[in-house]
Amino acid sequence: MFHRKVDFCKLNKARWHHGNPVLVPKNIGNEDGFFVGNMKKLWQKNNYKLDPVIEAFETKGDLLLDQKLLTYDVYGSIAHAKMLKKIGIISSDEFSKIHKGLLEILELNNKNKFVLEPGDEDIHTKIENYLTKNYGEVGKKIHTGRSRNDQVLTAIRLYSKAELKNIQNEAVELIKSFKLFSKEYGSIPMPGYTHMQKAMASSIGLWAESFVSSLEDDIKSLKAAYNLIDQSPLGSAAGYGVPIELDKKYTASLLGFKKVQENPIYCQGSRGKFEAFILASLIQVLLTINKFASDSLLFTTQEFAFLKPSSAVTTGSSIMPQKKNLDLAELLRSKVHLVLGNYTQIVSLSSNLISGYNRDIQDSKKPLMESLEITQESLKMTKILLENLTPDKGKLKTSMTEDLFATEKALKLVLKGESFRDAYRKVGKEYVKEGEKNEK
Repeated sequence: MFHRKVDFCKLNKARWHHGNPVLVPKNIGNEDGFFVGNMKKLWQKNNYKLDPVIEAFETKGDLLLDQKLLTYDVYGSIAHAKMLKKIGIISSDEFSKIHKGLLEILELNNKNKFVLEPGDEDIHTKIENYLTKNYGEVGKKIHTGRSRNDQVLTAIRLYSKAELKNIQNEAVELIKSFKLFSKEYGSIPMPGYTHMQKAMASSIGLWAESFVSSLEDDIKSLKAAYNLIDQSPLGSAAGYGVPIELDKKYTASLLGFKKVQENPIYCQGSRGKFEAFILASLIQVLLTINKFASDSLLFTTQEFAFLKPSSAVTTGSSIMPQKKNLDLAELLRSKVHLVLGNYTQIVSLSSNLISGYNRDIQDSKKPLMESLEITQESLKMTKILLENLTPDKGKLKTSMTEDLFATEKALKLVLKGESFRDAYRKVGKEYVKEGEKNEK
């Protein structure tokens, strides 16, 4: 199956908030639980401070991305804490405190009151500092048996799975729109082109259904990416495991992963590799959109005028009063190139690194997240574009010139007993003569 639901019921009773599953605590304490940055780093062992200029360089852009991972990092922390209770590392009372604090963080985040600031370093640090500040010693136990390396890997996997599912849903909706378009206008004839020249008779239906077939294949690519990343790295720690017998299958089940990613070194080695695979699947979707956008731009020109765009999807010119520009299609056409650039970034970042965690890979978060967002938005916009295009029946009919049926003529001769090559040449001579006549 493409989508394996996270069993949030095992973590806490869930309710839906703005269309997304949100864990909601029964009683929220400390409504103003937000606290400022500059808390102690998880790796600090004395009172020295990191140069603030260096810290800003290392974290300023990444904090904005970490904010998007907050919910998934909390989910991972709840599952990890529940597992620590199961194997006897923390007590039931300690788990209850950790659980309550993590649910508070989710609620604060929903209210935009748990915001990463300079000095927080990352989302993992901010969450642990919040638990320690508000619940004391128990907050210091949440990190037992894990590293920020497997924390962020787990959060990215959960985020990517959710986004891939959203993209698949948008692709399904776009397929529905193309089918409706084909049903309404499919019988209208349309010239088919090869080498940018008229080639054979086609139809609006055949053209629209080509995008249905393409998107159906794209969904297969999305599913392949989803299935690849559907394995839990939680418990791999820094990349070499820990000398504690963690129940990794239990946390994988709680978080909705299909299986555990067993080799801890490969958990880190797969970062960048998995992201590149995801982007490769997104590129397939955007190639389909690029093709449709290119066709739409050509077929809405005054020279072709096969399709008429509504005013809702066109803009004008600041100097030329007659202009009606289909900017939306131009911007949709460009997106595959942006994501292809992001793909190159990720492959380059993850190349030439030795086995184990290397912080270079932190910079793969931005191209991954940006590409997922671009693809989802592009599918939505393509649907809007399609729904605002109307075939010009009269223009299409007059464009169906006799030369479009030349191949059909040749094949009719074949059915009468002639070889295809003789029939081909006989029909070809007719059009050569016609061309010479027109030149005179």
